[in-house]
Amino acid sequence: MPIKLNLLPAEYVVSGALGRILKTTRSLGVIFLAAFLIFVFGLGAFFVVSTLQLRNAAGSEADLKSQIATEEQSEQKIVLLKDRLKKIKTTLALPSSTKNLENLDPFISSIGGGATLSELAVDSGKADVSINFKNNSDLSAFLGNIDTIKTFKSVIMTTFGFNPASGYLVSLRFL
Repeated sequence: MPIKLNLLPAEYVVSGALGRILKTTRSLGVIFLAAFLIFVFGLGAFFVVSTLQLRNAAGSEADLKSQIATEEQSEQKIVLLKDRLKKIKTTLALPSSTKNLENLDPFISSIGGGATLSELAVDSGKADVSINFKNNSDLSAFLGNIDTIKTFKSVIMTTFGFNPASGYLVSLRFL
């Protein structure tokens, strides 16, 4: 059995009930101190891990922002390209007036030296021509030439006029 040695004078000796309370309090203090230290270390570890995750998330965010910016530019280019393709298809779908212009070439070249072409309007369905003739013989030769060439379905004379200063004005519509 262990020997209990008390060097305190008798009036300073702690009684039994108070001694048990102090002993229990000391034990609880050690337990609370250990729990506090574990809590502090756990909280510190949580902050370290959270800080590392935050840095990784910030780096990922920067990478994603740069990818989004790159993809926005690509998407804008795609939208513009689709718009251009749509306009190109619309333009290619329009009827061409090249055929009417090529068919008018023999008529324009048959205009004599005394005549001038004053107006020409060509579209995909028709061609309007206005010609000034200085004399009657050039007019007769041109109108005779129109009768021999059959590249258009019909030729309509829309205007015929005479001015003594400028000569004859003939407007034709080729269909």
